[in-house]
Amino acid sequence: MNILPEQYIISFIIIFFSALVQAVTSFGSALVSMSFLPLLLPLNIVTPLVALNGTFITALNFLRLHQHFDPKKIKPLVIGALPGIPVGIYLLVNISEEIIKTVLAIVILAYSLYSLLHSISKIKINAKAGLLLGFFAGCLAGAFNTDGPPVVIYITSQKWSKDEMNISLSSYFLISGITLVTMHTTGGLITKDIVYFFIATIPATLLGVIAGSFIYKKINHETFQTIVLILLIIVAVMLIVQVHI
Repeated sequence: MNILPEQYIISFIIIFFSALVQAVTSFGSALVSMSFLPLLLPLNIVTPLVALNGTFITALNFLRLHQHFDPKKIKPLVIGALPGIPVGIYLLVNISEEIIKTVLAIVILAYSLYSLLHSISKIKINAKAGLLLGFFAGCLAGAFNTDGPPVVIYITSQKWSKDEMNISLSSYFLISGITLVTMHTTGGLITKDIVYFFIATIPATLLGVIAGSFIYKKINHETFQTIVLILLIIVAVMLIVQVHI
């Protein structure tokens, strides 16, 4: 795998910002990386690289807030996601990517816009719906490595503190990330060259997490929720643009 110096520098910058976003909101690193890295590198390199990088970022975030961890909070999501991941891999091969992305974008936009225009405390998604969102997230993880939006929709609907939401997001994505990395490894997608490239970008990840952690400490609960919802809207718009390009 031949990586040009300019490709590495731009990748370094993209990974820095993806880590910063993840440190502030506890999701979004894969969405940022998968939106820009494929413009520089082949998808068969980007997908396993993003899986490795995202899992590493999530592990750092989990360690930072582990004292707030409560496994019961993410139980519906995990139970739903585990069977969803292999289904996502099947869908990637057999179903139009445009259809999946369009449906996802509509759901994200509807929820995020409603939540911004109304009090988010009025909306609470129960555990049964959490199972369905978890399954949907697993499908997206298996197909596109971007399982964030359904998980964020469920967690931001709960009446939890900023730290509880953050650690819940981090703990879910850590489990999901380890599963994805395992599948990529057993499938032969993670090669020595990809591991070397991942190691070379670790400084970008660490700098991004440090910068994001500093920003995270400066924002209150309401601001945190607003940032997450705005990011969801941006993600939905990006999905629609990708479908129609």
